Amino acid sequence: MKTYWQRIAGFVGPSSSHDFDKIGQQNTRKSIEDFILKHANKNSSFLDAGCNTGVEGVRLFNSGYQGKYFGVDNNNKAVKLARKNLANESKAKFFVLDLSKLNFKKNFFDIVLTKDVIEHHQYYVKILTELARVTKKYLILSMFIKPSFFLGDKIKLHHDGYYLNRYNQGKLFTFMAKHNFKKPKKIYEDWQDIVYVFEKLV
Repeated sequence: MKTYWQRIAGFVGPSSSHDFDKIGQQNTRKSIEDFILKHANKNSSFLDAGCNTGVEGVRLFNSGYQGKYFGVDNNNKAVKLARKNLANESKAKFFVLDLSKLNFKKNFFDIVLTKDVIEHHQYYVKILTELARVTKKYLILSMFIKPSFFLGDKIKLHHDGYYLNRYNQGKLFTFMAKHNFKKPKKIYEDWQDIVYVFEKLV
């Protein structure tokens, strides 16, 4: 039987930009996009870490984003669809890369977003260490499994081969502080999603 990761290697979604305004988490996405649009300009560089098929890229450019957009994902099929969905945007570039091994310089991006990513990996240390390295100003961390205030990290491997982790909030914040970030600002929360913005200390 194929694992979850083997199955999605041949299918990801949504594949068409026509579907991007109909998918879930609309309020979560809008809070992220509003923050990016408020804090970006035509000279900004933005990294969408785990870009999938270009959902946030399409929505941002449609909302007036004027900076450079870099999408990174380790799913080759997703990146091909993302390139197709943003083919008319000259400031959009896509790369098939492991998020824990990015080939960008230190402090390369003004804003970095990772949405619904670290919960699915074995642990967040490698990915967030690398994203912290390439972040110049803001790192937006959006999670659909909220961190716990009182319990420790809960690392749960699904039988299909992917993780559904719940992390300890204090431990996560301490980790980010060690990587030179201020205590985060929470810009959105609902019954499931939570979105933090970590600002890097100069």
